[in-house]
Amino acid sequence: MPSLHLFALYITASLALNLTPGPDMALTLTRGMTQGFKAAWLSVMGTFAAGIIQIPLVVFGLAGIFQESPMLFELVKIVGALYLAYLGLRALKRSIQGTETIGTASTDGARGVFWQGFFTNLLNPKVFIFLVAFLPQFVDPGIGPIWQQMLILAVSSKILGLLNGTCFAYGASKIRVWLSKNLWFLRLQDSLLGIAMLGIAGYLVFNRAPGGRG
Repeated sequence: MPSLHLFALYITASLALNLTPGPDMALTLTRGMTQGFKAAWLSVMGTFAAGIIQIPLVVFGLAGIFQESPMLFELVKIVGALYLAYLGLRALKRSIQGTETIGTASTDGARGVFWQGFFTNLLNPKVFIFLVAFLPQFVDPGIGPIWQQMLILAVSSKILGLLNGTCFAYGASKIRVWLSKNLWFLRLQDSLLGIAMLGIAGYLVFNRAPGGRG
């Protein structure tokens, strides 16, 4: 268990970083504004669930491969960007066809929304790089096994992200109440989602700072 002092510093820093705009936040806000709290929260849960894979990989050192292998880093980034671009183009197609209105669930259904949030976070290699660069700063080898401390910190970060994401989802869904009364927006909801997805894809491709957070 990390020391109380280091843990408090970590939570403060993690909270600040969770409030930084990134792909996950963009997706949550867009879902909440266009489809309501349930869709946004399912997206947040997908992001949270990605930690089931990310945390063990980071704790046992696989993320270090990304730091040592630029080619692998770029490959994962490209795969993630292509997936998000596909989702964005599909949303724009729905917008052009005018097949959805505010108040309906995504044509992907609840599972589709969840998995989009999951893969948005999982396929962002910057999340791995962030964890590898950030967690060791708050570990004290003198008070216990390093892997145990990193595990506690990583899980705490994911839980904090879940709480923050839920708050953003709720706030964005409240904006939707106003939007639902404006018919001109009905054809734009999938346009916003599509643009957000394409923007996220571009973010993953062009924001190449190694210490970024998703």
